[in-house]
Amino acid sequence: MAFSTDADLLKYQPYVFEHGVAAFVAYHDDAKADIIRDIQTFWLPAQLYFSAPSRPSTITGTQSGALDEAKLNPAQWLKASVYKVLAAYVLPSLAASVGGEGFVSMIAFYERQYIKELQNVFAAGVQYLEGSQYVTIYARLQAEPLRMQR
Repeated sequence: MAFSTDADLLKYQPYVFEHGVAAFVAYHDDAKADIIRDIQTFWLPAQLYFSAPSRPSTITGTQSGALDEAKLNPAQWLKASVYKVLAAYVLPSLAASVGGEGFVSMIAFYERQYIKELQNVFAAGVQYLEGSQYVTIYARLQAEPLRMQR
């Protein structure tokens, strides 16, 4: 299931449906795949372990297959997904078909917002389902585990 829907797009850019496109459903799945890839690329390798802080496991962040995307809290990724859908899929599509310099500047704006949102979520901690509740896994500096071993 995607992190966002067309209804979420309406909250951020209500006019995107005024250009003859009825739905952008497939783009939400594409954005989710992009977000999962960015989590695996930018956040997971820095973890050195991937589990609740109270129960560290032997799964390291270098094992990208260790991330179970179904255990991510979808609500935490809603904004990032909306920004990604707009920047990478909807606005480029509209710019190509409708035209206009305004779309190009909006693409750049939403790309920046997407990066900022990823950084904010990573800094606040990624919510991951452990058992029946979400736990927050905070970003961990790579030097921290080395200091703890001494």
